[in-house]
Amino acid sequence: MKTTAQKIDGFSLENILQIFSLERKSQSLQVTKEDQVGMLDIDQGELIHAQLDKLSGMDAAMEILAWDDVLIEVLPPRAVEPSINSSLINILLEVSKLKDERKSAREESGEDLLQSAIEKAERQQYKQAHEELTAFLKKRKDSVLGWIWFARIQGNVEIIQKSLSMAANIDATDPLLQEEQRKLALALPQLRSGAARKCYFCWTPLDKNAASCLNCKGHLAISIASLSHIGEMDEEVAGQALERYQRILKKYPRSLTAVYCLSLIKMNRGNLKEALVYLDKAAKMAPERALFTSQLNLLLDHLARSSQGKGSDTGAAEPELPVETEDASVSGQKIILVVEDSATTRKVIAITLTRNGYRVIEAGDGLEALSKISEERPDLIMLDVILPKMDGYKILSIIKANEEFKDIPVIMLTSKDGFINKMKGRMAGSSAYLTKPFDPEKMILEIERHI
Repeated sequence: MKTTAQKIDGFSLENILQIFSLERKSQSLQVTKEDQVGMLDIDQGELIHAQLDKLSGMDAAMEILAWDDVLIEVLPPRAVEPSINSSLINILLEVSKLKDERKSAREESGEDLLQSAIEKAERQQYKQAHEELTAFLKKRKDSVLGWIWFARIQGNVEIIQKSLSMAANIDATDPLLQEEQRKLALALPQLRSGAARKCYFCWTPLDKNAASCLNCKGHLAISIASLSHIGEMDEEVAGQALERYQRILKKYPRSLTAVYCLSLIKMNRGNLKEALVYLDKAAKMAPERALFTSQLNLLLDHLARSSQGKGSDTGAAEPELPVETEDASVSGQKIILVVEDSATTRKVIAITLTRNGYRVIEAGDGLEALSKISEERPDLIMLDVILPKMDGYKILSIIKANEEFKDIPVIMLTSKDGFINKMKGRMAGSSAYLTKPFDPEKMILEIERHI
């Protein structure tokens, strides 16, 4: 295990701790959820200490392990005094009970339904969001936040007004409601047709043909006009929108909405080279959409002309390009993760794949495999069945249980050529099964069938 930190995103704490237990690892984990940071200390696969603000020991462990959608950083083991005596399996059972209780409470209150609807609205999936908000408001007619979001997804001005009126009847002093009312009042003189679109950045209702937002001054497309008004967008709104769409893209790497809106935010802020990267990614994700291609060509032409002039409106310093740009859709290469404990075998496979135009990343055990998957999101995984202390079937089951990564094809590698092994692989969710030593041409053909 490397002594440097490894970040693992997209897998549950339970998955990671199960791997630690099976591989008998001793490490510390820094676990982050939004603005909260907790620490878990593992010795020989057992959880011995936890810390979260003023909480420590079992109380801290229970709270941290109940979190969902966390960022996990694997650190070298810390020197700590043991404060937890229960076995890991018993702790996980208690956490499961706690999560079930909290889930029941959220379902009773409708909180989960509301949060699901908000997420869909943020991804501009308005039809699905409308269905869930309607169901939520049947249960919770007294929710100011529910009525605000119901107003935000509407394209009819009259319905927007009625929804905000319902919210005002519940609590007219709510700050978010007052902000929504201010934006609607600003927009009403422009909404003569009774129909509206929504600003991608601040939810202000806009005329269907509006090129920019009356409220935040953000431009809604890359055009000659918008490129001449760079820097006018409200910086606070831009920052909030940037955080929102980065969060969406982190959870849904193929979200075209997030990628395109990030390009617009970067353009509005004057970060044109970063805008170009995101817009190029959008054009490659949806090549049939002429909208993206035409804006991409316009931005390329603008950058080319700017670089030939006396100065550049992109800023004096070269911007740091976003991490998302390094994925397969931008580089043009398909990414294959090879999980194999033998360095020699990994190298042989890597050389073969590289010669055939693939980009290869490698992992030697289960924990490293999950780390690489969350960092790179490969297009295909080649997974050895026999790994130190933990077999490939367990890793496969963790991958297939994850909503974000379950569709990645997995080819199992083994030195055994038995019917039972193949059936185990198929049942666990593998796409194919290769027996070592395997013919390179056969391996490439098998990969091409699934990638």
